[in-house]
Amino acid sequence: MVELKNFVTGSNESGFHVVGANWGDPFPLPETVVDVRTARPGDRAIHDPDQTLQSARGIEVGHIFQLGTKYSSRLGATYTNEQGEDLPLVMGCYGVGVSRLAQAAVEQNYDQNGIVWTVAIAPYHAIVVIPNISDADQVAAAEKLYHDLNAAGVETLLDDRNERAGVKFKDADLVGIPFRIVTGRSLQQGKVELVKRATGESEEVAIDAVVMTLQQAIAEALQV
Repeated sequence: MVELKNFVTGSNESGFHVVGANWGDPFPLPETVVDVRTARPGDRAIHDPDQTLQSARGIEVGHIFQLGTKYSSRLGATYTNEQGEDLPLVMGCYGVGVSRLAQAAVEQNYDQNGIVWTVAIAPYHAIVVIPNISDADQVAAAEKLYHDLNAAGVETLLDDRNERAGVKFKDADLVGIPFRIVTGRSLQQGKVELVKRATGESEEVAIDAVVMTLQQAIAEALQV
């Protein structure tokens, strides 16, 4: 900025700019001049030598859209050019990109097994896994839990594929759904296995208590 000549700048008045500005004419050069382009982590702050410049990695989640005249021509939004012609405005907009937010969330929440979605933005809260689809009791219990959970507002998937249990568990971890419910061996005692994706913690929960347990866990996770 210090070396700029004949630059354009604001004039402290809405809608107006100064063209051909120079330091010293009409703007006095500040007493303290810092070329931030050459700043490096560890440099001391001029206003407080006890503070040093630090560097951190950021994630870009914003979009800029060049809309052109697609909408302005339809809306009749025009401006008058120097030749007195009415022309459609050239439009643009910016905002937060949903796809970029998802990518940023995954970049910050994963492990060696795959994605670890937080409850707040997970595509589903829970997944019910049937280890053996040839077992009628496992299938019946899983389907009932699937319907009961969804009816209670717990967004749930049902994995009833004809695959080995290990494959299903690995896929559930890869997708990163926060809670996994398994209708396995403990079903004989009226219980299912509940696994937390983020920590890997596993516990046996009575079938009748699964809905309430997940509702409470989700509510706690969403508390700010």
